[in-house]
Amino acid sequence: MLIGAPIAFAIGISGFTFFLTSDIMPVSIGVQKIATVSQSFPLLAVPFFVLAGHLMNESGITDRLFTFSKVAVGWMAGGLAQVSIILSTLMGGVSGSAVADAAMEARVLGPQMISNGYSKGYSSAVIAISSLITSTIPPSIGLILYGYVGQVSIGRLFMAGIVPGVLMMVFLMTAAWLVARQRGYVMKEMRKPTARELGSSAWGQSGRCFFPCF
Repeated sequence: MLIGAPIAFAIGISGFTFFLTSDIMPVSIGVQKIATVSQSFPLLAVPFFVLAGHLMNESGITDRLFTFSKVAVGWMAGGLAQVSIILSTLMGGVSGSAVADAAMEARVLGPQMISNGYSKGYSSAVIAISSLITSTIPPSIGLILYGYVGQVSIGRLFMAGIVPGVLMMVFLMTAAWLVARQRGYVMKEMRKPTARELGSSAWGQSGRCFFPCF
């Protein structure tokens, strides 16, 4: 890691060194362990899910989700905070990783929230906590790994993650709204978008702001 090697290689090489220096465990056992994991159908969903997330990002789906979130809830008190929560909910089907979601929103929404008068503590707390929704809404990488290790039905885990994810979204939006009203994080001249404007933003045909641009 110090010389800049990928973390996966750093962990793999350090682990494989054990088999090379051990007199008890032959090297063939380490190779068999690697081959066994690659033949697991549940674990194969993880790299393919990550690949799907990269394809969605490159195709512009993430930008359309961000635009839709701004149009849908940007007019509310603490609009950018609400956008962060809604985007984390939608990103559950794109990245499936809370860390990846938090990193993305910290780069995209973080500077905008601070420049619009949001405190750094409020901005970081909203982004960090709302990213947990991503790991709850199915399909989630964490649920796949837990189902594989714990021998639990992954399909049932996905079904069980829907309601908690939606409840987290609702309660976080309520808490963000209350704090935003208390601190005065309210955009001037706000108005609710019409159904046509929501539909246009959902289909990626929106080329203008329907509320004060951030």
